[in-house]
Amino acid sequence: MDVAIAIVLGIVFVGAYVAVIVYAITRMRREPTLNSSERTLWVLAVIFFPLIAGFVWMFFGPHPLGLRIDQTRAPRS
Repeated sequence: MDVAIAIVLGIVFVGAYVAVIVYAITRMRREPTLNSSERTLWVLAVIFFPLIAGFVWMFFGPHPLGLRIDQTRAPRS
């Protein structure tokens, strides 16, 4: 009986963990202030470092410390 409870709790926690990751990625993909490079980096960060990236996103927002990736390039002379 104890094993069954442990399995059910494990399934619930893994399901909640996956749901939070999917929710975070969905929020990041819909964020209008992110350009495509920033969006890709955030999604990769959540996939590979879900706890750290999630906390940074929650507490500092999509542009922590005002950091931006500038996609404009200066013309070459």
